[in-house]
Amino acid sequence: MKPFTFMRSLRNKLLATLVILHLAMIGGVTWYFYHCYGDMMGTMKDDQLAKIADAWASSQRMPALMPMVMHEEKLKSTYIVQLWDESNHLRASSWPGLHAPLQLKKGWTDLKVGDCGDDCEWRVYTRPGELGSEIGNIQVLHNIGYMKSIMVKRALSAIIPLVLMMPLSLIVIWLVVRAITRDLRVASRHIAAQETLHPHSVSPDGLPDEVLPLVAAYNALLDRLRAAWSSQRQFLEDAAHELRTPVTAVTLQLENLRQHIQPGEASRQFDQLEAGVTRTRHLVTQLLNISRQEDQSVVATVESIELDDLLKESIEQLMVVADKRGIDIGFNGTTHYRLHASRSDLRSLFDNLIGNAMLHTPEGSLVDVLLHRVGNHTVVDIVDNGPGMAESFIERAFDRFTRSPDVQAQGSGLGLSIVRSVAQKHQMQVALSNRHDPQGQIAGLQVRVTLP
Repeated sequence: MKPFTFMRSLRNKLLATLVILHLAMIGGVTWYFYHCYGDMMGTMKDDQLAKIADAWASSQRMPALMPMVMHEEKLKSTYIVQLWDESNHLRASSWPGLHAPLQLKKGWTDLKVGDCGDDCEWRVYTRPGELGSEIGNIQVLHNIGYMKSIMVKRALSAIIPLVLMMPLSLIVIWLVVRAITRDLRVASRHIAAQETLHPHSVSPDGLPDEVLPLVAAYNALLDRLRAAWSSQRQFLEDAAHELRTPVTAVTLQLENLRQHIQPGEASRQFDQLEAGVTRTRHLVTQLLNISRQEDQSVVATVESIELDDLLKESIEQLMVVADKRGIDIGFNGTTHYRLHASRSDLRSLFDNLIGNAMLHTPEGSLVDVLLHRVGNHTVVDIVDNGPGMAESFIERAFDRFTRSPDVQAQGSGLGLSIVRSVAQKHQMQVALSNRHDPQGQIAGLQVRVTLP
């Protein structure tokens, strides 16, 4: 079941709260107006009942009342007068069909005539006639149900402006909150667009005061991360420089010893030692490269570069490795592309990618370097027919010192990390994907560099 996420938004919480408050306010105003208007109407009606009764009480003789001829619902909106003689007999009524009994209690009472809910409830005022008058008692009635219906109509008409204002208020609040959160969205996009290894602090300008502590905490965290990365980079650079001299000296000593090694077991052991020193020298070179790529204080020389010429240079330099492993490496450029970048950075990127392809491809295999157009972009594809890469490992392939457990070839695990650093610096995109044969089996790896 998908979790309910509507209330996670501050804007949605505010809007929901305002809706509830508006509804509660409308309910409260309706209740208050209904009761206040009802009290006012009740007081006014009671006063009118008493005045009508007082007017009839001044008559000395029993007057004749002409029954009102109108619809029953219309009669309920009028005042009904009943006149009783001294013997408590009904002598005159403006609505004889009402059959409301005489109330012995003088003053105001509530009376129910029949069984029809509020429409059968009546407010009655009873008083005796004046001395010497033929009128014994006067009753004046008005219908309570009709008065309540009037009260409801008046209460509803009073809250119509509130109901009409609620959507307008919500729209205004939504626009205000949207304007307030616009700076937050800009800050979030700024954070999302930052480079992984070189993030910048978020500016607090224009942000609400309530968000400033979060921004300050984020910037403090970035400061600590930058300090940690700086220490790590300095350590890598120092370690690489410290190792470079002794490794170079060992390499020279091995070259001098080569002519003195006798064939046989000694030669085999010497080859293994030489291969280990070569890997160590390669690791030191990679450490220096990645340290230089991440050091923002180093400003690389930018020049205009023909990419096809640079790719050919990289392939020519790696031809020794290709010949040694019997790998057929080819270049096919169907387009030309010129860019302004650091030649050393681009050589580092493509040397690592092409070198990896030759390193992880079986001896006697093929490696193709393609410069061509795909859609609206110019791309460089480096394609091999090696064992490919596990799909679960592709996402982690660019992490430092990370090597697939299925790969048997030796390596430092830093090459793709250097590639990612150079690509980010020059707004390029690097993607890895497995190639498949018609049977769906992995038939090699394709590395695509999408140029800016």
